[in-house]
Amino acid sequence: MSPTVQDVEARIQAVIEKKPELSGAVAAKLEELLADLENLSVEEQSEGQSAFDKLKNGFESFKKQVYLKNTELTSKLKTGQWPKFMIIACADSRVCPTQIFNLSPGDAFVIRNVANVVPPFEKEGNPSMGCAVEYAVLHLKVDHILVVGHRACGGIGALVKMVPEDGDYKTTFIERWMEIGKPARAIVNAQCKDESVDVVCKTCEKESVNNSLNNLMSYPFVEEAVNQGKVSLHGGYYDHIEGSFSKWDFNSSA
Repeated sequence: MSPTVQDVEARIQAVIEKKPELSGAVAAKLEELLADLENLSVEEQSEGQSAFDKLKNGFESFKKQVYLKNTELTSKLKTGQWPKFMIIACADSRVCPTQIFNLSPGDAFVIRNVANVVPPFEKEGNPSMGCAVEYAVLHLKVDHILVVGHRACGGIGALVKMVPEDGDYKTTFIERWMEIGKPARAIVNAQCKDESVDVVCKTCEKESVNNSLNNLMSYPFVEEAVNQGKVSLHGGYYDHIEGSFSKWDFNSSA
């Protein structure tokens, strides 16, 4: 455990009491230290902290400002959850749905993965996304599913620039995962033949959202819920560079 300022003060005082002739030297050293501390930047101070101090302090702030202040909500959430939204968003650290939509605990059931991709329904396939969607639709009974894409998405960049047609992958997982977005890439390549890579990527970031929405409709329980008017599907695009958000409704009959 690190010593406190009071501990150090007591030790300095003890040294001076034992050797009063050192008081001048101690004062000079303290002056030097004080000057260094005054010039110490916030960045330099933070570098000395544990990486987990930010998380610890963040939790303490959340507990004080949200958990303990909103006792009606926190008491309700102790018994269950009733979110209106399922949000499927990218794992990108700049795109946190609960922050950009200013959501409270319990507002949304959130799933995040690279490039906010929804694979098509496969009964014997990877159950991760299927499990989440099934739980949201059949058990939580959400009213809306929102798929959120974003600008400068690394996953979409990989889809546009890396994913080969012949399956000759250079990465272990990235290209195989982003291959799910090939239908979006085909549409965008046909639309943007003479455009820059930047324009192609931006267009594909939005079209990939539509591809995920189409894939959601391949899940029988989603299709049934949409057709019965119990669930509506929506696409969204967050531009963290411009600070803008656009949203559109999915037309299942298109």
